[in-house]
Amino acid sequence: MPVANKDKIRKIYAALPKLNCGLCGYDNCGQFALAVAEEKVSPFGCRQNPWVGYNISENIGLRVPVFGYQQRFYQPIFTRRSGALPSLESLKNEVGGLSKRIGDILDRIENLGRRQER
Repeated sequence: MPVANKDKIRKIYAALPKLNCGLCGYDNCGQFALAVAEEKVSPFGCRQNPWVGYNISENIGLRVPVFGYQQRFYQPIFTRRSGALPSLESLKNEVGGLSKRIGDILDRIENLGRRQER
C-alpha cells in the first residue's frame, strides 16, 4: 500500500468541502483525504460534492473518463496516468468499505424509524 506524503494529502484536503459530515464513511475530511492519498478509497467518495473527485484526481495524477455525472452515486473507474489499473486488493478493500458503509446507512435508517415510532 502506498505511503502518502503530506503534500499529496494537503492537495486532496484542499479540494474537499471541509464539512466533516461523515457521509464518505470517515469521521472528517482529513481522514478521507489520507485514505485517498493512501489509495484505500476512490477520490469520488465525497457525498457533499461528488464533483470534488475530478479535482482530486487531477491534483494527484489520476485519469478519469470524461462524461457527465448521470447517476446519483456513480463513481467513475480511475486509472493512473501511466495506464496501470488499481490492484485487485485495493478493489476488494474498496468494495468491503462500501459494503460496510451501506450496512451503516441501513442501520441509521432503521434507528431513525424506531425513534419516530416512539
